[in-house]
Amino acid sequence: MSLDSKSNFDELQWVIQIRRTLEEEVDEDGEFPVSIFSVPKLPRASYPDSYMPQHVAIGPYHYWRPELYEMHRYKLAAAKRFQKQLQSLKLDNLVDQLTKLEQKVRACYHKFLDFNGEHWCG
Repeated sequence: MSLDSKSNFDELQWVIQIRRTLEEEVDEDGEFPVSIFSVPKLPRASYPDSYMPQHVAIGPYHYWRPELYEMHRYKLAAAKRFQKQLQSLKLDNLVDQLTKLEQKVRACYHKFLDFNGEHWCG
């Protein structure tokens, strides 16, 4: 970004636009645009630590990295606490609900994810 374009940037207007966007109702039946991309090779190679999770793997891209697996038990503990808060909803029911959304979630990724349904939600 050049200095001229930085000086023309109106942060307040940007914040207002973001708020409006977040407040808009999401169309449940609408098309979901791709929104989860892998980082291109050049930036990833130049600054690898900037693009790699350091503590927790969220999502499928880094799930199997051994250095992040230690936190898996904490994620499971958090899921159990969440389940207790929802007392009327069993974890199996929650997994069933997530399974129904699998195709919509997969559509958010820019490339095919080679996971079966059990790995996806289980």
